[in-house]
Amino acid sequence: MARRIALIGAGVALLGLYAAAQPAPPLAAHSFPVRAPLARAALDAPKAASAADATQIESLLAVQQLKPAPATFPADAGTDATTEIARCVAQNIRTLDPSNPHWNETDPRWEPMQRTIAHDCARRREYRIRHVEPQLQRLYRDALANSYARRLSHREADFLIGFYATETGHRFQAFQNRLTEIEFAAMQNMQALGDREGTVNPPAAAPPEVVKRRASLLLMSRQTLLMVQWQQDAVRAGGDTSSGAVAPMVMSMAAATEGDAIDRVDKEFARDLPAFSAFLASPAEKNEIRALADAQMSFGKASATQLIKLAPEWNGDLRKWRERYRALAHASGTAPASAPERK
Repeated sequence: MARRIALIGAGVALLGLYAAAQPAPPLAAHSFPVRAPLARAALDAPKAASAADATQIESLLAVQQLKPAPATFPADAGTDATTEIARCVAQNIRTLDPSNPHWNETDPRWEPMQRTIAHDCARRREYRIRHVEPQLQRLYRDALANSYARRLSHREADFLIGFYATETGHRFQAFQNRLTEIEFAAMQNMQALGDREGTVNPPAAAPPEVVKRRASLLLMSRQTLLMVQWQQDAVRAGGDTSSGAVAPMVMSMAAATEGDAIDRVDKEFARDLPAFSAFLASPAEKNEIRALADAQMSFGKASATQLIKLAPEWNGDLRKWRERYRALAHASGTAPASAPERK
C-alpha cells in the first residue's frame, strides 16, 4: 500500500503545474495586503447567478500562465539537451538486462548501447518538445477553461482577476511556484527512498514546533489543497480513497528533506502571509481550487495517450534496445547472463 501511495504521489507530481515564462516579481517588493473591506465583501457576497464569461476566462488563463509539468525527466526541466540525454541514458541502460549483475561499464557492449540509447533519447526529446508538450498545453488549457466556466461565477472571476492584478497577487503566484518546487522535490525523495519491499522510509524527525511551522506554510500550497480536494471527491463518490495519505506524506517528507527551502520561503514572504491566507479563504479562490482540481483530473485522463508515446516500455524503444543488445551478444559469441547458457 505504501508503494502504491508513493506512486500515486508521483502521478500527482506529473500532473502538477509549473509557472511559465513570466519571471516572478522581486521578492523585496513592498507587500500590499488585501484590504479588509474588499475581502469581507468578497466573502459575504452571495454567488452571482451568471457564470464567468469567455473574456474573464481568457484573462484568468493569461494570469495563471500555467502549463503541465514535463512528462519525462521532471528533474531536468529547463536543463540543456546534453544533461537531459545523459540522464535518459543512465535511467534506461540497465533495464536492458536488469537481472545481470555483470551488465555494467566493463561489458564491451556498454558503449555501443549507450550510443544507441542516447540517439533515441535525443530523438524522443525533440519529438516531446515539438509535438507532445504543445499538445499537452492545449489539453490542459481546454480542461482549465472548461472548469472555470463550470465552477466560477461572473463576480468570482472579477474578484480573482482583480486580485491577480495587484502586487500581492503577483507575489502570491511567486509564492505558489516556490512551494510547488519544494513539493516536487519531496515527491522525488519519496520515490528514491522506497526500499525493495515497496515501503517508504520515514523522514528524519524534526522538532515539533519546526514541523508545525513548516506544515502551516505547506497547507497554503495549492498543490496540497488540490490533493485534499481529490481526497474529498473520492470520499463523496465512494471511490478509492487510498490516495488520502499522499498529502500528509508529501508534507512530512518536505518538512524533513526540504526544510531549509521552506524556511527561506517563510522568511521571504512573511509579510504577505496574512493576505495570502485571506485570499485562500475567499469563496472565489475556493472555487478556483475546485476548478483547478477538476482540470488536472480531466487533463490526466486525456493526456494518457500522449504520455505513452514517451515511455520506452510502450513506444517500442526498450524492445528495440534489447534486440540490439542481444544481437551484440551473439555477434561477440557471448550471451546475457539472464539468458540461457549456450550448450
